[in-house]
Amino acid sequence: MMIKIGINSDTKQTVKTAVFNTVANMISLVVGMVIIPIITRVISTEDLGIATTFLSTRNIMTILVTLAVYAYVNRAMLDFKDEKKDYIYTIVVFCAVTTTVFFGFSLFFKNSLQKWLGMDDFLFYWLFVSCFLLAVYSIGNYYCIFHNRYILVAVTVFALGTVSPVLSVILAMLFQGHRYIGRVLGLDFAYIVVTVCVLFWLLFTKGKKLRVNYITHTLKFTVPVMPHLFSQMILTQCDLIMITSFVGSSYTGIYSMGHTVGYLALTIMSQIMAAWSPWVYRRMEENDTETVFQNSKLVILIGTYISLGLLTVSTELIQIFLTKEYVSCIYIVPPLVAAMYFQFIYVFFYDVEYYYRKAKWIAAASTAASVMNIILNWIFIPIYGY
Repeated sequence: MMIKIGINSDTKQTVKTAVFNTVANMISLVVGMVIIPIITRVISTEDLGIATTFLSTRNIMTILVTLAVYAYVNRAMLDFKDEKKDYIYTIVVFCAVTTTVFFGFSLFFKNSLQKWLGMDDFLFYWLFVSCFLLAVYSIGNYYCIFHNRYILVAVTVFALGTVSPVLSVILAMLFQGHRYIGRVLGLDFAYIVVTVCVLFWLLFTKGKKLRVNYITHTLKFTVPVMPHLFSQMILTQCDLIMITSFVGSSYTGIYSMGHTVGYLALTIMSQIMAAWSPWVYRRMEENDTETVFQNSKLVILIGTYISLGLLTVSTELIQIFLTKEYVSCIYIVPPLVAAMYFQFIYVFFYDVEYYYRKAKWIAAASTAASVMNIILNWIFIPIYGY
């Protein structure tokens, strides 16, 4: 009976987190859609392509630079129940150290890396700052979601989805001749704020300790799972990078707008899944798999309705919010929505694998998919374009 009460209370808190998270995200999406016409008029397709390529590169590099330790936070909250703040402190310090080491090493190959990544001096240096910001943001976000701090989560989502895009337009207008810099700095604004808050929280937390065993314990899981994380990034970001490489930044800018619209459904579903995943871990810890199974039906149904709804209105959204330069996005969005839906379904499988630390199984499936994606892009982008 006590277990049932605990489950009911936890479920209610998780539902609150999911609802607040989703509502904040919906508001952000509305603001995002309203601001799209402004973005396309203020920022050229080339500058938009440069900024989008940088952010895609940053997302992939963060996995490599930090060895993806942030991906273990949910599981670590169960493994180290009585030492949670020590764990957060340890992996934040670890991310700072590895980012610094990686940056120092990259200076020896600066010119080659800049040419390969298509970055000027500012973007090259900011890349490593941005990697650290994203890693700390992810750690803080996972911690808050696991503990159902739904107000903090909602505020963060709102800042990331509303304040950052608006600020990116304002800064782009200020950076004449380098509008992509303003775009990048604006979109990183929420990461900067959250990182500062996390660092201050850790600074004023008394009695915290660095524990090497946390790192070794975490890396035993995250290093084998890195191919999966790389694969997930490749599946969503590789298209943008390869389009820039094969046909140019302007076409990446056009594709990125279609990607933005196609990504709307997954963005909403991801906010639901952010609260769902740690809830699943807590139920699995109590061997209550039946509750997970029954509730998963509802979550999948919600995801199906959201995806079908976006498919229904996507043409109208593009015609209303985008300029004529982006009209071809009408043909890009439907297959992207379908792809995002299957990615959403896939989360249900790897949540369980994450819990049981079956990193090799996760990595095998994701790697196969990403390798196929790269090969198909390599063959067909030069033939058919973006």
